[in-house]
Amino acid sequence: MSAVEQAEVVVIGAGVGGGAIASRLLESGVRVVMLEQGPHIDPLDHAQLRTDWEFSLTREWAFDPNVRGLDEDYPVTGDGFNPFLFNAVGGSTNHYGGFWHRMKPAEFRKGTEHGLANSEDWPISHEDLVPYYEENDRRFGVSGLAGDPSHPPREPRPTPPLRHGPYARIIADGLDRLGWHWWPADNAIASVPYRGRQACNNCGMCTPGCPRGSLGTATEAYIKPALRAGLDLRVGARVVRICTDHTGKASGVEYVDRATRAMHRVDAPLVVLAANGIGTPRILLNSANAQAPHGLANEHDQVGRNLMLHGYVLADIWYDQPTGHFMGPWGASTFSHEFHATDAMRGAVNGMTLTFGAGFGPAAVSLGGTTGIAPVAWGQAHHAEFARAFDHNVFAALQIEDLPQSDNRITLDPDVVDSSGIPAARRHYRLHENDRTLLEFGTQRLQEFATASGARSIDVQPVDDRYNPPGWHLMGTARMGARPESSVVDSWHRAWNVPGLVICDGSSMTTGGAVNPTSTIGAMALRCADGLIASMRSGLAVAADPAPAGRA
Repeated sequence: MSAVEQAEVVVIGAGVGGGAIASRLLESGVRVVMLEQGPHIDPLDHAQLRTDWEFSLTREWAFDPNVRGLDEDYPVTGDGFNPFLFNAVGGSTNHYGGFWHRMKPAEFRKGTEHGLANSEDWPISHEDLVPYYEENDRRFGVSGLAGDPSHPPREPRPTPPLRHGPYARIIADGLDRLGWHWWPADNAIASVPYRGRQACNNCGMCTPGCPRGSLGTATEAYIKPALRAGLDLRVGARVVRICTDHTGKASGVEYVDRATRAMHRVDAPLVVLAANGIGTPRILLNSANAQAPHGLANEHDQVGRNLMLHGYVLADIWYDQPTGHFMGPWGASTFSHEFHATDAMRGAVNGMTLTFGAGFGPAAVSLGGTTGIAPVAWGQAHHAEFARAFDHNVFAALQIEDLPQSDNRITLDPDVVDSSGIPAARRHYRLHENDRTLLEFGTQRLQEFATASGARSIDVQPVDDRYNPPGWHLMGTARMGARPESSVVDSWHRAWNVPGLVICDGSSMTTGGAVNPTSTIGAMALRCADGLIASMRSGLAVAADPAPAGRA
């Protein structure tokens, strides 16, 4: 091992959580070392600049690290869902559509509302996060339209709504016929030039990243400003374990340089862990030692448990008229919260979001669109069938709030390791019957919408024994709470009984809501950073009570 280095703060993970905290700390004059096991992503690396861009989504730009199999990836064994994450500077925002929802006040109070499974109230409220939601929106350059009656009043979006293809009118007309709520969707995509970033040029297909910088990512919002402020960012740095001293306090990090295979150690009085809902519990469990034989911050066997993903059903809705689904950004055009609140008449608690947006490109349409259920037949009639399919579909996603079940969890695989010899993460996930009921109810609503909007047909992924949801949103595996017996961190993201360790990413979320989590993760991280700064300025030891007085 090389000589031990000293730092003020070590941040693990260069995604939204780690990026927001590092950027905020650097703005306050705190020196930060950031460790990221993946590489920098150059704008020219993005797949859209290649003629085979669609096929790259099944190879090096696949969502699933098990499919990519790159050196910076780690295996995720087990079953129950498709693990979707991206190891690079910017994290999984390198590989997302920019759908941008906020959680609502009631979504922070699920313990009070129903308390099913392991649902608990968050130890913070929606109101605590409001100023940080607003700042995070500004950092990402969110586009959208103010005035949605389904949300509390909020500030105007930083940039105007995006322009979508004709399909947006088809969706709106269908929802109007049903009398359902709908609103133009917010997206983390700048619709006009914004803070040195170019405006979206409507080239479509945002999910392999944006070479123009129009798509708001953790890199654009936080990492680039942090680098300008002096961030010591080390790529290819795979964390092996978080170290503790003789008192059990976090004291530093050991990591391996993937290029040289050399081991390094950085000591610091504060370690911030933000490695996503799979990577974070993996590191905590792999940091077991004599004082913490079952893993760091795992005194009550909570690390890795309560995994939430959002239950999903994806659909392709097919029309006789052209939809223009490939015109404009892949980000969502429209969402409906008609069924977002709990309604016991459905036979289940929690609610759902219906999101409508652009489809994938011509190759994907040939293979059956988003769902792959109805591929275009090859042979003599292929061209005629393709002409009937391409530019005639709309993508729809039914997204529910799944319950946090203790047995849905991340553990360490006893037999499989990554390219550095570190144990792989092992996944286990099963739908709760409540969640299955919600998905079945929502599937009926999608079919109802297809009829009302004049569709000729709809392909919907079935909710049956083959159900294997996409793990786009990895939440809850190191959740915050009011009691150490049922959570991993407190209301300021400080690990119970491990002074000097802060955990802030999707794993921190107490419940998942029925909306995409990136906006909430960024808001939590900004608030967490303000708490850390307040502690440092007051002379308190980090992670010591009383809780720091942040701006919220």
